[in-house]
Amino acid sequence: MPRVFAALMLPHAVCDQLARDAKAFARLDPLARFVSSTNLHLTLAFLGDVSAADAQRLSAAIRPLATLTPRSITIGRVGTFDRQRILYAGLTPAESLDPVVREVRSVIERMGLPMDKKPFRAHITLARDWRRGYPTMTMPSRTVQLSGPVLLETVRDPRTNAVRYRQII
Repeated sequence: MPRVFAALMLPHAVCDQLARDAKAFARLDPLARFVSSTNLHLTLAFLGDVSAADAQRLSAAIRPLATLTPRSITIGRVGTFDRQRILYAGLTPAESLDPVVREVRSVIERMGLPMDKKPFRAHITLARDWRRGYPTMTMPSRTVQLSGPVLLETVRDPRTNAVRYRQII
């Protein structure tokens, strides 16, 4: 069964820039695990393990919600979730994402699928195992174009154990 989550993807060029910007923070915490540019995204809802058939049905059901997604958002503020040891890039205005988040989660509930019920926090995870508290550095602010929600599955490479995310169509 695929391990899935609903997300908004960022343009590839933006992901490459964010990954480069985030690497500057490595000197503050060299043991942190930085997210590769190909895995940067904005999670709307985490489901976990669901059947392949349910994943495909959900993917089709959330695609039309692109009309609720803001056309653009600004990325740049850096922060941490200390308990989870996460370094993240914040988004402004975060509340502009509320309509799409509410509807994606509503679709998941109507389909009777499992979902993590934690409140939504608009962020892009840049690094895991962050141990240095709130960073003293900043990142350049940039406004990016968003497309509609997609369903992603976590795929682990059996040779390297590296994780990557693949869209479910």
